[in-house]
Amino acid sequence: MDTLNIGGNESDRFYRYKMPKLISKIEGKGNGIKTVVPNMSDIARSLSRPPTYPTKFFGCELGAQVKCDEKNDRYIVNGAHDAPRLQELLDVFIKKFVLCAGCNNPETDLIITGKSANNQKIILDCKACGQRTEVDMRHKLVTFILKHPPTPLKGKSKKDKKSKKNGDDEPESPTSPTKGDSEGSDDELTKRIVAEAAELPDADQIADDDNWAADTSEAAVAERMKDLSLIIDEDEFEGEPHELLDVWLEENAGAKNNDVYKKIKELGISKETDLVLKQLVLSLFPQKVESIEKQIAKRAKLFKKFIASADDQLALLGATEELLVQHKDLRESKTLCNILMSYYQNDLLEEDVFQAWIEGSNSSKYKSLFKRNASVTYSDEATNRDIRNKAKPFAKWLEEAEEDEDEE
Repeated sequence: MDTLNIGGNESDRFYRYKMPKLISKIEGKGNGIKTVVPNMSDIARSLSRPPTYPTKFFGCELGAQVKCDEKNDRYIVNGAHDAPRLQELLDVFIKKFVLCAGCNNPETDLIITGKSANNQKIILDCKACGQRTEVDMRHKLVTFILKHPPTPLKGKSKKDKKSKKNGDDEPESPTSPTKGDSEGSDDELTKRIVAEAAELPDADQIADDDNWAADTSEAAVAERMKDLSLIIDEDEFEGEPHELLDVWLEENAGAKNNDVYKKIKELGISKETDLVLKQLVLSLFPQKVESIEKQIAKRAKLFKKFIASADDQLALLGATEELLVQHKDLRESKTLCNILMSYYQNDLLEEDVFQAWIEGSNSSKYKSLFKRNASVTYSDEATNRDIRNKAKPFAKWLEEAEEDEDEE
């Protein structure tokens, strides 16, 4: 397996801190497309971090739902994401949550200080230089880490230390019993194993029992499936608010605008407009070309609740880029122009913001706006340029319409 230097120190060929190169595998298609990282456990082991941390970090940075199945060692990020992009994000995670700020060494432990939620902090404790640095508490991953802290190292309990301090004798080792005391030779675990073994049926009892097979009747199978669905539902709803919204939208694709808005308010994420708009675009807009314009018109009132400024309009266009990246059949020039026309006609997009989006960071009027909203562009540079080129017919139509108005 290819390895990389942890921290990106490529100049040192003999750098002793190595990690496997990230591998991504895209599965499914349409709205169910997802990216699996098969070697996430190996990467996490190299970084001395739980594999759920970098996986959740991907979800925070990409605005995508993730699923961590630790039992089956499967770590999934919704959407299609290639390995170079995920490796780039992994390097950001390492810089923020692994490397020591003093010596740039990955030999660090995460320590959570404080008891109440208001004063809790996450500290990087470096075992190489001894320096302790505070993690940026503004990042969304911090909430997940505080809810799922790293497993502490096993040591002596306070009770054992107190007993030793008071001079109490240590309990006699079960491996060295006193003579004549056969009962004392068994510790609690051994006693429990012996007791449970005594209750097991012998070979004759098993041979006489004809009812050992599982019940395969329709009623029994339906009951087991019901129990399984309850377990799955509990696992799905142990996530972050945005993950819960993704699950809810998937299960309630035909929900009314008011019901969707109430759910977003209930989850407390209505102010995170860029991520909410992306989730709504990717979840509510159909993959079929002929249906997407009708859906935009149907959901226009819902989108207007989250589009109050030029920043929000740019977030809507960024989310549309991600939709086109995931569904290449929507990237035709005519389809893209129809989508933009629907935005324009339903008052979701203004001409000035669209022109600034076409020009990108070169826009003079919205240059500062693009700096603040750099995160709304989800595609790589080549795809980004291709999408904007295919949107130029709509830009030309806007110019001609404006010229006609001036003539009138």
